[in-house]
Amino acid sequence: MERADRAMELAMKKGADAFLIVNVENSSRASSIYFSGFTGSFSIILISESARLLITDPRYTSQAKQETDFEVREVKDGDFIGVLKNVVKDLNIKVIALEEERLSLSMFRKISTALGKRKFIGFDDEVKSLRMIKDEKEIEKIKQAIEISERAFLETIQQIRAGTTEKEIAALLEYTMKKEGAEKTAFDSIVASGWRSALPHGRPTEKVVERGDVIVIDFGAVYENYCADITRVVCIGEPSDRVKEIHGIVLEAQERALKNAKAGLTGKQLDSFAREFIVEKGYGEFFGHSLGHGIGLEVHEGPAVSFRNESSLPENAVVTIEPGIYLEGEFGIRIEEDVVLKEQGCEILTTLPRSIFVV
Repeated sequence: MERADRAMELAMKKGADAFLIVNVENSSRASSIYFSGFTGSFSIILISESARLLITDPRYTSQAKQETDFEVREVKDGDFIGVLKNVVKDLNIKVIALEEERLSLSMFRKISTALGKRKFIGFDDEVKSLRMIKDEKEIEKIKQAIEISERAFLETIQQIRAGTTEKEIAALLEYTMKKEGAEKTAFDSIVASGWRSALPHGRPTEKVVERGDVIVIDFGAVYENYCADITRVVCIGEPSDRVKEIHGIVLEAQERALKNAKAGLTGKQLDSFAREFIVEKGYGEFFGHSLGHGIGLEVHEGPAVSFRNESSLPENAVVTIEPGIYLEGEFGIRIEEDVVLKEQGCEILTTLPRSIFVV
């Protein structure tokens, strides 16, 4: 069954006549890409039993016709909502499903005012449930993104020396990912050294890396719209016994999660395999984030591998496994793998060694 058909089936179960996707500048293109194949930054997409319509402007008309088998309607005067209004009227659509989390209040007001007495219902959970289960093509694209990321990382760390700044490392890594075939980076790379490595999302600064520094590098490429997300630890010179100890705890916590990871567990259950070990070792208060998250068209998507998630993790979800310990004022350690959840276990997609990279 086509993705649009599956979405429409779920929408009808909720009592909707159509599913509306609003893809405008500065918003996520994920649903536009997933359901229609269109990768441009502006479209209004309507899916109903009888229609597969994509409305866009002259910048994207040719591109849309190449990328999607939906009917493409070009609007030159900017009145996209007026065109949508006429289509909704012609198709006698009364109830519209949409992703509330992705629609700004101002855009919703414009649409709801134009469409009059139509009823709108939230459709976020249904879209997430579809997107979190990856098909073979999606998994292959994620694998390609990972391979690009890993090649770039190995090339980049050869250039790291005491005296290099965090920003220089990040710039080289992101350039190398693109040189290796990335469309773009999945997110702004995290390069945090020394005491700053204890910041889970420490953005690169002008700080110079020094001998003995721990460097946490969190990075990922995008390949054909799909993301990788990997974290490794680098040390300038031989790491101290304290660093080795904490790294060993994080690594063992991750190994326990990887050994037990499989579809059917709840997010909370999978999280607990790593978290309970870190707590047992006395560092529970220093592991403040979830064990992982889904990746795909977005670098953070469902399902959540979290102590808050009581829902079962589906087969063929691609998730990160990324325990960490962050000691404020000292250093931090995080190791992140990307895996596919299967009925009897998981397939680890990342291939880099999980040991400390000494440069």
